[in-house]
Amino acid sequence: MSAAKMAMAQTQGDEKRALALRKNGWTTDATLDRIKAAAQEARGRQQRAERALEMARNSLDYATLRADGDGVITQTLVEPGQVVAAGQTAIRLAHSGELEAAVALPEDFATRADKGAATLTLWANKGKTYRAKLRELSPSADAATRTFAARYSILDPDASISLGMSATLSIAAPGAEQVMSVPLSALYNQGDGPAVWKVDADGRLKLTPVKLVRYDSDAALVSGSLTARDQIVVLGVHKLEAGRKVRVMTRG
Repeated sequence: MSAAKMAMAQTQGDEKRALALRKNGWTTDATLDRIKAAAQEARGRQQRAERALEMARNSLDYATLRADGDGVITQTLVEPGQVVAAGQTAIRLAHSGELEAAVALPEDFATRADKGAATLTLWANKGKTYRAKLRELSPSADAATRTFAARYSILDPDASISLGMSATLSIAAPGAEQVMSVPLSALYNQGDGPAVWKVDADGRLKLTPVKLVRYDSDAALVSGSLTARDQIVVLGVHKLEAGRKVRVMTRG
């Protein structure tokens, strides 16, 4: 670049002197044309040198990796001294702020990914459930797994959630009823539909109708007004009466 500038300055000086000499008739047109051509060539070399310098600066700037926000480096995919191609992923960054869960949704779940209430359970702490909300869903399925990549924002995170932890995502169908699994022996049916004997706080029996969802090998899935905290009778249900007081037996 410096050589191009010096050559440009020299040819410009020669051109000015040649113009002055030609004006006074002390040189020929051929000499003036030759000096003008040299000056034009010098200007071209300087312009090319400026463009080359600008491209070199851009290349140097592209070689400097800058994060687009605050966060934590979760993975480095290149080694020091490695030659990388343009556009190659070098570092993965997890942005600070809102925590997200990356999920691979099966095809039958992708259509209702944002229709029902989504909850998240950590494998490391299955007793805690977090509310989640769909933030991003891929428009196309993965060619190998035929699943859709999705990201769910965790709405109520706490300190027990760490980057890279595994979790299970559950999506409840809109308006879906809670389903409970009860032993087959707990079902009571005298022609009025299935029911179970529920024990209230005073230890008295109450016949509670349920809706039969499905039979399994040794249990039945039912829905209705039952909750996971309710106590029900599982043996001898056909010998009981409503209002009878019972005692809860525990195994020693």
